Amino acid sequence: MNKKNKVLLSAVGLVLLSGIAATSSTFAWFTTVRTASINYTEATVTSASGNLVVAYKSSQNTVTGNTVDNVTTITGANSITDISGDGKTFYKPVWAVPTTTASVINTVSTADGFYVDFTVTVSRDNTLAQNGFKVYLGAGTEIVGKTDSNQALNDSVVPATRLAVLGSDGEVVLRWAPVAETSPKYLVDGTGAYGTTTHQVQADSALKTGAITTETTIAAADAAGYLVADLASGTLASTDLTFRIWIEGEDAQTVNAIIGGVFNVNIALYALEVVA
Repeated sequence: MNKKNKVLLSAVGLVLLSGIAATSSTFAWFTTVRTASINYTEATVTSASGNLVVAYKSSQNTVTGNTVDNVTTITGANSITDISGDGKTFYKPVWAVPTTTASVINTVSTADGFYVDFTVTVSRDNTLAQNGFKVYLGAGTEIVGKTDSNQALNDSVVPATRLAVLGSDGEVVLRWAPVAETSPKYLVDGTGAYGTTTHQVQADSALKTGAITTETTIAAADAAGYLVADLASGTLASTDLTFRIWIEGEDAQTVNAIIGGVFNVNIALYALEVVA
């Protein structure tokens, strides 16, 4: 293969909906009854050139996927709310009175109602004897407020969102937030969170934040830290990637005032050829 860069483009459309007008709060997490929801509508994942192929595999949500001419379209609808976790395991407090105290913190056992989830298979259609490549999140990956008459409200949702990529083993490859965070954190098992003895708040030192760039060399791309798949020569022809998007309850911007906003997610993947 002569081309060093293979670019994949995908688009994920999400809509944050609520039937309730709520007021602002300085406390992270929505403090109303769980009515804030995201309507997941459609994701399209496209391999633009080269030997990189993307195909829909599955989802924990109630969605369907179809691949035609290397374009994967995922459609469906589900509602999600504010949760907290590392992208693999999520938790949801049940608030008591006052709202800074939780009567219990439940483990989220299903995607529907809580977060968006879909898995695709990325593969290369050349032989294992030929050059392989590494796949990265690149420029164009973004979460942005939908452009409409409620622009300010839509934009206010973006800082509270998170995206995680999981590998075929179910482990988190990376976590990303579209806006820089001063002290990101999430819930884990432990002691001392919101009056409970079952969970605690942990600093997220691995979170990547802000705009993502596309690099021209493997050394630079590896250093940037957005590798999601390694389809190297002679080892791996395909692998699964799971994408999850949620509203992080531990984010300071996850307050009632953002309920009703609308945002869109674009996922851009690119690949660099591994040349011996």
